[in-house]
Amino acid sequence: MPPAAKRPNKRMAQGARSRDEILDAASRMMATRGFEGTSVADIARESGLPNSSIYWHFNSKAGILAAVMERGAERFFADVRPSPALPDETPDAHLHRVLRGVGGVFVAHPEFLRLFVILLLGNESDDIREIVHRVRERGRQSLNTLLQATLGPWGEATAARVSDRIVDFALAGFDGAFLALQAGSPTSHETLMSQLADSVMELARGEREVQPTP
Repeated sequence: MPPAAKRPNKRMAQGARSRDEILDAASRMMATRGFEGTSVADIARESGLPNSSIYWHFNSKAGILAAVMERGAERFFADVRPSPALPDETPDAHLHRVLRGVGGVFVAHPEFLRLFVILLLGNESDDIREIVHRVRERGRQSLNTLLQATLGPWGEATAARVSDRIVDFALAGFDGAFLALQAGSPTSHETLMSQLADSVMELARGEREVQPTP
């Protein structure tokens, strides 16, 4: 039999709490000030932990950012996993239901998404651009999977081909919807997502009629 896993002791549990407190503070501050505008000293003051504790958990400020983005991505994408279609649910109805749920995720994870947009538009180092690229690509793949699941009734090959063609349009729609909400749009996230679903499905139907290149 494999050895039993060690139960976390008090010191390990405290270390895990400290790490989370650092990431919580870094996420809040970077989502407001950006990466360059947030120092380790700022994070120390916000978290109530000394610089030495921060450097013990993370070797550098870039290491904090990488951990913030990794944790934020895990939480975000866990909430946007595609759900299967309900019995007799059409692709249109399925996409509307799923995207309305994703709109709720926007509301639940604003700090992660705000920080992502700031980094995406900023003039950051190669290491940070690589972090952003990984998160962006994961989001694109997740959305492609969602679209393929939605268009499944059209046949596996057609769903895959159409999803590949429209995924970047759909991703741009997500970006626009999130920015509109952050700018104080009077339109609710449910309505924005329903409008996006209508646009995506209209484009999908057009792409469905296009004959694939041999």
